[in-house]
Amino acid sequence: MQEVYDSIAYLYDGTLEGLFTAVFCAFERHEVPTDVCREADYQPRLSQLAVTIETSLQKADRVRAGILRACGRRGYRRVRRAALSDDPSAGTDVYRFVAFAMAENAKRPCHGCPRRGTCRSAFCSPRQSSCPKVVGRLIDDVTNPAVKPVHKLSVAVNRECEHMRQFLRFQELEGGLFYARCNPKANVVPLIMDHFAERFNIQPFIIYDENHAIAGISEGGDWQLVNIRDWPDHELQLPPATATEAVMADAWCRFYRALSVDCRYNPELRRQLMPKRLWKNITEVKGEA
Repeated sequence: MQEVYDSIAYLYDGTLEGLFTAVFCAFERHEVPTDVCREADYQPRLSQLAVTIETSLQKADRVRAGILRACGRRGYRRVRRAALSDDPSAGTDVYRFVAFAMAENAKRPCHGCPRRGTCRSAFCSPRQSSCPKVVGRLIDDVTNPAVKPVHKLSVAVNRECEHMRQFLRFQELEGGLFYARCNPKANVVPLIMDHFAERFNIQPFIIYDENHAIAGISEGGDWQLVNIRDWPDHELQLPPATATEAVMADAWCRFYRALSVDCRYNPELRRQLMPKRLWKNITEVKGEA
């Protein structure tokens, strides 16, 4: 007797491309999955069919192009940030948001027109419902149940990116390599690499996310991501620190303490602005973690 399932779950490999592939398959198969989640986060439900989606870069690129058409670059950046969240429901929230945006985009009379948004016809007037700005306004409507979760995840991931930009501490290794460890609660290394590559310029550096086993490696101004779990020993093989690194770290700690004002010390505010979960990788407070 064939088993009957009440719902379906799409499982992907945890990458942005894997999630976009799952979204593509949902449209392609005319299915509405109840859950779209990473394989590692999946919790089986009664009477639910779990389908593993194989990542396809071609399908992911088509979804990416569709999001850009429907939501613009700002909407795509929001989707990307939300997809990199560690929240187990991030995949489902992104799928529902994309389905909502695609449906709204398809309502426009000028849907599919290559001149959409640039011509001067009445359909592209801001007073018409077909204006490209309409979807832009809808994706900011946080009262919409399809928009609010993605907006919330995007804000949280953006805050985590800001923490990394502020609190990453690099140490100099032999050979002129700079290295920083971090432990964010979202997969933000792909989002911060451009920031640091611009500032380091041609100086080689590595940012290692120990929570997600992802390393961003930059050399000569270009950078790439490496999954450490794919390496034979599952760890980075790094040269030792330079002879002056300990001296510079000690000087930085003394500078940090010299700037502190004891009568204005506020530990609660300090933990709020500098989350304690990050302290083990912050040079000046590592001993207090």
